[in-house]
Amino acid sequence: MADKPLVVASLADHELYVKIVEEHFRVVWWEDYIKAPEKYNNDIQGILVDAYGRLKRVDGSLLDHLPNLKIVSTLSVGTDHLDLELLFKRGIKVSRVPDVSSDCVADWGMTLLAGMARRIVKGVDSAKNPATPFDFNIMGKKITGSTIGVVGFGRIGYKIAERACGFSMKVLYYDVFRRSEEEEKKIGATYYSKVDEMLPHCDFVVLIVPLLPTTRGMIGKKQFELMKNSAILINVARAQVVDQDALVEALKNKTIRSAAIDVTYPEPLPDDHPLRFLDNIIITPHMGANSEESRRGVVVAGVKSCIAGVKGETIPNEMTEC
Repeated sequence: MADKPLVVASLADHELYVKIVEEHFRVVWWEDYIKAPEKYNNDIQGILVDAYGRLKRVDGSLLDHLPNLKIVSTLSVGTDHLDLELLFKRGIKVSRVPDVSSDCVADWGMTLLAGMARRIVKGVDSAKNPATPFDFNIMGKKITGSTIGVVGFGRIGYKIAERACGFSMKVLYYDVFRRSEEEEKKIGATYYSKVDEMLPHCDFVVLIVPLLPTTRGMIGKKQFELMKNSAILINVARAQVVDQDALVEALKNKTIRSAAIDVTYPEPLPDDHPLRFLDNIIITPHMGANSEESRRGVVVAGVKSCIAGVKGETIPNEMTEC
C-alpha cells in the first residue's frame, strides 16, 4: 500500500468508485484532506477531480501547497473548474475525459427536448399527485418533422443531430468549424456561420458549446427575441452560455414557449430564484452524463490518465493548451 502514489480525490458519489481508484493509488478524499492538509501536501502527486465534487476549483490556493504535484486529471469534458493557465505555467500535466459520456449527454439532450415538448412533468403530476386533477387534455408540441438548431456541433452536438434524425427532424447547426460535406449529408444538416441567422428558423434550440469567453452569455435578450415564440430552448452545455436573467424574462413574457435546462448558475439555485416558480421550464441537476455505465467509464479513464501522469508516461487525453 505504501508504495502506491498518493492522490487527493474529489468525486461525486465517490463511494461507488473507491475500488477503482484505490486499486492504483493511496487516496485521501477531499473531505478528509481539508481537515489536515499539512499531513498530505508534500506527498500528493495527483489530483482526481470532477465538476460535481466538493473541490470547486483547482487554482493557486491549492496548488501552492502541493510541491510534488504532477497531474490533475479531471473526470469531465469541461475544464472551467481548473486554472489551466496556472497549471501549464507550473508544468503540471492536465487531462480530461472528452468522449466517454458523449452518448449519455446526447441522450439527455433529446430526453429534455421530448419531455418539455410533450409536457411530461405536468402529465406525471396530473397522473400521480392526488391533489392535481387528472387531465386528459394536456397538449404538447409535436416533435416529428420539426426543425432543430444545434448550437455547438462537436461530438455531442453531432450525436444529438443523429438522434434528431430518428424523429425526422430537419437539422440546422452553428459552430465555429463547419463539418465536412460528407458528415452534413449523412444527417441532412444545414450549416450556419452565425447563430443569430439560424435561430429564427428553429422549433427547438439545443445548446452544447463549451464555456469560453466567446460563448459566455451568447444566448441573451437579443437571441430570445430572434427565436419563434413557439420555440423551446434546451441547455445541456454550461449554464453561463445563457444570460439567465434574460431567460427568466423570455419565459415570463412568452418570448419563447419554454425551456429545459440541465445547468444553472449557481447550482443549486437559491430557494427564491424566479426560475423555480415558472411552469414553462424543466430544470434538472446537471445529470446529463449520469448513467452507471458512463460514470464508471469516466472514472476508469481518469484513473488511467492519472497513473500515466504520475509515472511520467504518455497521458491519454492530455491537454496542452487552454
